[in-house]
Amino acid sequence: MYNNSVLVTDGRSKASVAIVRSLGKKKIDVTVGNDKVINPAFFSIYAKKRIIYPSPEEYPNLFLSRMYDLIRAKKYKVTIPVRDAATILFSKYKDKFAKFTKIPIPDYDIVMKCRDKGQTVSVAIDNNIPCPKTFIEGIHGDINKVISEFEFPVLVRPRESSGSRGIVYVDSPEKFIQEYTMVKSKYGAVMVQEYIPHTGSAYNVSALFNQYSEPRAVFVLKKIRQYPITGGPTAFAESVERSDVKRYALKLLKALNWYGVAEVEFLFDKRDKMPKLLEINPRFWDPLSLAIASGVDFPYLLYKMALEDDIEPVTSYRLGIKWRYFIYDILCFLSTDSKFKKLPEFFTFNNVNDAILSFNDPGPALATILDGFMALFNKKKRSHVFDRGW
Repeated sequence: MYNNSVLVTDGRSKASVAIVRSLGKKKIDVTVGNDKVINPAFFSIYAKKRIIYPSPEEYPNLFLSRMYDLIRAKKYKVTIPVRDAATILFSKYKDKFAKFTKIPIPDYDIVMKCRDKGQTVSVAIDNNIPCPKTFIEGIHGDINKVISEFEFPVLVRPRESSGSRGIVYVDSPEKFIQEYTMVKSKYGAVMVQEYIPHTGSAYNVSALFNQYSEPRAVFVLKKIRQYPITGGPTAFAESVERSDVKRYALKLLKALNWYGVAEVEFLFDKRDKMPKLLEINPRFWDPLSLAIASGVDFPYLLYKMALEDDIEPVTSYRLGIKWRYFIYDILCFLSTDSKFKKLPEFFTFNNVNDAILSFNDPGPALATILDGFMALFNKKKRSHVFDRGW
């Protein structure tokens, strides 16, 4: 057990709540940062201190300056960036912070290779990891090849995005050029992938790698429901054992010389009975508390590894543990057909771990409700939740 301080960014993230609870329960002094006061992790009883900083998405230079001054003064033993923007900035300037704190994340070029889904697919193909058929302009020729060589429907998706944002479903060649141009004008670099029918199961593999790119923890969940229901962030999930996706995920991360935590997403394609790679999240993930409840405490393992340089591998965990993010699950329920028939399936609470709800730590749930109410009057926040998928 350690008596050291940790800085956790992005208090609005569900993963941050899980990190704060995990470390705080072990008597570790946790400081949480965020760019807004109303956020779930700030309201946790396990957050010892709270700081406000400029948005890393909107004001990256001001964010870095604030972080540098804070970390230099406080000298946190470990700093854990959580969401994409903070992770990217800390990875880019990791050497600048190295004499003040441990930041157990990959180098910038590796993080960006995972952020760019086109580069991720290229690495996967080079390592014989199954992927959807993919077209990337500039690599695979002219976009008109999609019309002649792909079966429709296809998905046009930004090469850099998260939460299924920007993905457009195109059901015919006649609509393709218009939709492709629209996504490209809004998001920049895009790619095209074959559409895999969502008749198979979706699996997420979470992993922790040491500084030598050796796996030190691994966990697999099966998505039961996701929002949007056509494909998106996890709403309801269960811990499972799935050796094939685990093997592919570890192989891919090893090929990338990974360090720290990551989540790799797969969709099982019933047509050829193969799991197909969807993307890598080069950071902590939303259903983090499911792994913790199942026996793989990624935040504490990462913390120990940052201080000790290495830890003993953790590869076993409890199966059949269930998890939900209640807000997304409600949105799933509202989006589904036959609502009355599926009522019992959605409103099951026994032996289900929630991402936020906790009788022992109710603050994050109250903050989530308050933030959700405020989002009703904020166009940007509404867009963040609802502008996903297709």
